Amino acid sequence: MGIVIDQPYRGQGYGTSAMNILLGYAFLERRLHKFNDYVLEGNEGSARMMQKLGCVQEGIRRQVVYIHGKHMDFIMFGLTKDEYLANRDTNKGDSRG
Repeated sequence: MGIVIDQPYRGQGYGTSAMNILLGYAFLERRLHKFNDYVLEGNEGSARMMQKLGCVQEGIRRQVVYIHGKHMDFIMFGLTKDEYLANRDTNKGDSRG
């Protein structure tokens, strides 16, 4: 899964809101049990979004991609259905989603 938010709109919660909709669909409608994703090292905005969604950092895949003359890591995140539900219930009434 990938999300691209144009520069002027980053940091305003659009990506997090979109991901919450997709995760709700995945866990509640499609009955999936686990969501996994990765973030390129240095992408602090995406890492923050994963944490806001309740994802847990599960590991690092070291030097798996070569970008701009440098080998870079993928930071692995995961979220179970139970974690999603607990996080959703905790944040009810929180307008930040």
